[in-house]
Amino acid sequence: MHYKYSSIMNIVFITMMFGCGLPILFPVAAASLSVLFCLEKYMLYYVYKSPPAYDEKLNNSFLQNLALAPLFFLGFSYWMLTNKQLLGNELNPIASKNNAFIAGHYWY
Repeated sequence: MHYKYSSIMNIVFITMMFGCGLPILFPVAAASLSVLFCLEKYMLYYVYKSPPAYDEKLNNSFLQNLALAPLFFLGFSYWMLTNKQLLGNELNPIASKNNAFIAGHYWY
């Protein structure tokens, strides 16, 4: 059971971290979560002999950790949308090997 929670959290957090830069992750995550749901429903009906003996602590900690996913989305989205290197199309070529590399990183 806890392996299912970890895979769900992995899918959700990776999607929230990189979803703004790669919007295709949202339908991929929806498909992954629906496959996990259908698989778990099948396993519950036809494979498991008895339900596992877990209490509500695991579920509550999972929900508390999952509530942090929107903060990851906001933070990484702000970083991606305000980064001039990700959105710009400027190249800084090096004229000779004695010149310093200009990365173009800005703090504003």
